[in-house]
Amino acid sequence: KLALTICYDMRFSEMYVDLVQRGAEVLLMPSAFTVPTGKAHWHALLRARAIESQCYVLAAAQVGRHSEKRQSYGHSVVYDPWGKLVADAGGYDGKGLSGVIESQQDESSPVRVPSIIMSAIDLDKLASIRERMPIQQHRNNSTHSR
Repeated sequence: KLALTICYDMRFSEMYVDLVQRGAEVLLMPSAFTVPTGKAHWHALLRARAIESQCYVLAAAQVGRHSEKRQSYGHSVVYDPWGKLVADAGGYDGKGLSGVIESQQDESSPVRVPSIIMSAIDLDKLASIRERMPIQQHRNNSTHSR
């Protein structure tokens, strides 16, 4: 099951707890983080949401300069339910896991645009992680959830 949120939503972990309780296995998070915010928060927030929800996180991200005052960080990524970064299209501060060197075709972007990343979604792996570490059950039994 897929759940869709937007960029600012990823700051609210309780939203993802609710989505998992409703059956989410893959979280889709399109975004346009600015460069300063992206550098500071992008990977940390996405990895945290993957780990605490035990879901795959697929985050499409705008990259490049849009105007004099706006530049997006990039780094379209996939994190697995264990928090491992399995795909990264790169962005403002580097090429990521894609191995694609800066493009000469579009000077407003530090990486090749448009770009596509792909990753397998292994639902057996997801189920195994959730079985070995049943944090959703523990959360439901916790005094903090009351």
